[in-house]
Amino acid sequence: MTLFSAKVIQNNTPEPIKRRLPSFDKTWGPSFLFKVLWSDAQLMTTEVIIESLASEELPPTTMCARRLFGSFSLSSLPKPPPLSRLPNELLSLIFLSTTQNADDRFERILIPIVLSQVSARWRNVAIATGGLWNNIILTFPTSRQQLSRAVTWLKRSKLAPLDIFLDFRDPSWDWDLSESAHKFRWQDMEAILRLLMSHFHRWKRFELLTDTWAPIFTFLCYARRVKSVPTLESLSLQRCNAFFASKHATFAPVEMRQPVQLFGGHCAEKLREVALTGVHVDWSGLSSSPLRNLAKLELSYLANDVLPSMDQFISMLTECRELRHLTILGRGPKIDDSSKAASADHDATSERQSPSPKPPSVIKLTCVTDFVFGFIDTSYALRLLDMINLPALENLTLEDLTDLEPLALHDLDATPILEKLLPNTCPSESTYDPPFSLSCIRSLKLAMIHANTATFSRLFHELSALDFLGLYKTKIDAVHALAPTTSDGTSRSLPCAALKELGCQDMDVTALGDSILARGSKSRICRLYVQSEESIEDLQTKLSPAVSVCPQVKTTS
Repeated sequence: MTLFSAKVIQNNTPEPIKRRLPSFDKTWGPSFLFKVLWSDAQLMTTEVIIESLASEELPPTTMCARRLFGSFSLSSLPKPPPLSRLPNELLSLIFLSTTQNADDRFERILIPIVLSQVSARWRNVAIATGGLWNNIILTFPTSRQQLSRAVTWLKRSKLAPLDIFLDFRDPSWDWDLSESAHKFRWQDMEAILRLLMSHFHRWKRFELLTDTWAPIFTFLCYARRVKSVPTLESLSLQRCNAFFASKHATFAPVEMRQPVQLFGGHCAEKLREVALTGVHVDWSGLSSSPLRNLAKLELSYLANDVLPSMDQFISMLTECRELRHLTILGRGPKIDDSSKAASADHDATSERQSPSPKPPSVIKLTCVTDFVFGFIDTSYALRLLDMINLPALENLTLEDLTDLEPLALHDLDATPILEKLLPNTCPSESTYDPPFSLSCIRSLKLAMIHANTATFSRLFHELSALDFLGLYKTKIDAVHALAPTTSDGTSRSLPCAALKELGCQDMDVTALGDSILARGSKSRICRLYVQSEESIEDLQTKLSPAVSVCPQVKTTS
């Protein structure tokens, strides 16, 4: 302390304290000043000292500094941000909310990196919050950096449930090559599984995408040793080769055709979603405990020679008493040849006159509200629709997959399939019941469906509660069927009378506008989603202001 500072304290200290300070004529030593200040610390606060310094007449140099940088007072000191006063527990919860609000998994994996670089305190809180580090991503080609990140994330995630996403698809992969030529081999998958299997008790979501069968086969072989996956909620194994859905495709490679039980047939209590694409598993093991609590099941692009039997399929679905979403793309169960003759391809007229007999058992799924069905041949589609009953169905998607058939020379006529959905109007067919009630459907999506205008018109008139209709690369007859007129020009009731939203992709924009206008003042359509190479400006002018036209495709209802 200098003599000047001591004088300031002397002149600006309250009277009770001032009387206890010596005069400036005496020698001020460091020891003496320390004793005085220490004895009066409880009375002479920091505020008093600072205010005294601020009001004292200062030397010219100090006065210039004050004019340049402002007065020296408590109000001019920087205040800590309110966030710094939050306890670590609340700060951790805020960090977790940022990851939960991020839809993109690749964005979520960057969030903890950003948060941990703000400050030392934030870094300590972020590293201590295991839920920030539970997003494990590995993609092709796997690098040392990816593996190092995965090891770090697994360590920092502590006991948090893991969200694992493995995408080993090669964008440049030539499908004509042998699977053994793929750069991602089963040995690579084995090395990754050795890293992940020690944490299987923490798996919450597991998604594996590949071009070939070897990585998934390796996963199944390792997973069958697992006796329990207590936290697993979602499992997706996708061999992304839609060719196996074609009529005459068989499973390959033959040397890995051996079926493997999923998780050794043990129960997965929390498993709610399963997607199996292009795979081959032991279906008898799935017909019991592993899938009994499913809410969502997807079977896609299964090879014709490794399908579940009819009994296995029925047992598997009946065990899923809470199933709400069912997707079948290509084929579901293997339907016996004995029923083929009874339900071979018919034209629309013969199909309504001679319906195919039902299989011995009909699967009634009372909780299913969403059904996605992609078919590659009419006969199989008709037989499958004969064996299911979905009384609670609200959202229906139908898709023509004949583009996957390399020998297909023409578009598939879906008229018999649409006719199968219509209610029975012929007294001689009193025993025939549709698989579900069209009057309860609220959302219908038709992708690449080809049928005549009369069939579309009958279908749309049965959809009295329909809110959303999606027409994606569908025959233009479907658009014409939305107009409330018949071929001879006579007026009739409004098709899809409750329709509010319409989504179209690659459809004739002019015909679309004409059909909407033809619905007249009774039409409830208020929003139109359009994706087309044609200009939609004229369509917007024609339909506004009654209908809002959006240049995009609505994919969800």
